[in-house]
Amino acid sequence: MTVIVLATNKYKSFAKVYDILNYDMPYNLWLDIIKYYSKDASSVLDIGVGTGYILRNLSIDKKFGIDNSEEMIDLAKSHHTDAELYVQDMIDFDLDERFDLIIATADVLNYAPSKEDFLKVLNQAYKHLNENGIFIFDVHTEEKFKTDFNYELYSDSNEDVFYTWQTIPGEKDLSVWHELTFFIKESDGRYSKYEETHYQETYKHSDILQMAISSDFTIHHTFSDFDIDNPITDLAERNFYILKK
Repeated sequence: MTVIVLATNKYKSFAKVYDILNYDMPYNLWLDIIKYYSKDASSVLDIGVGTGYILRNLSIDKKFGIDNSEEMIDLAKSHHTDAELYVQDMIDFDLDERFDLIIATADVLNYAPSKEDFLKVLNQAYKHLNENGIFIFDVHTEEKFKTDFNYELYSDSNEDVFYTWQTIPGEKDLSVWHELTFFIKESDGRYSKYEETHYQETYKHSDILQMAISSDFTIHHTFSDFDIDNPITDLAERNFYILKK
């Protein structure tokens, strides 16, 4: 049995089973939101593009994606023929392009390792938007961190992979370590063990609004839990932000 241990915010070995283990992700709900706010967009950048599912289901002429995981970008490239994909970190990404729409779905911004880095992502997004461009992102809420990420243990499996996911609160308020252990079936029938550790932080809704304003964005709309009519509440699990340049 092979054992590979990784401590990083980059998906590496986990990348090749990401789609398998996220079969129940509500991608259609993210797509509904993005399409609602991007009817006139002719260009899009997906920050934290992952394997590219969201991007390849958008009918937009010019499509770009970035991810800090080379393995994720390789998988996204295997699916795409109509998108430009690059290995870049969201904190300091730099493309010689401007976009009508930038998206960062599935709590990508929670992977910014500090408030300063979160703000840097907002600044880079603003820099890469056309005038009147839209930035859409979502984050796990305080409630999510305090309940679902408080020493909870999750697991899932199929015939090709088994994994456990342990959540451990971090030293800072509203932070969490995700410890992933998974066994992947290799071509010879044996299972190899892999371990990855990822870190996330979140912030109060008021703090995120203040950071957005300090990045010169206009707050176009905020809502929670995939419903554009849901106000932000203390019990929400995922908050959405629609920012405009």
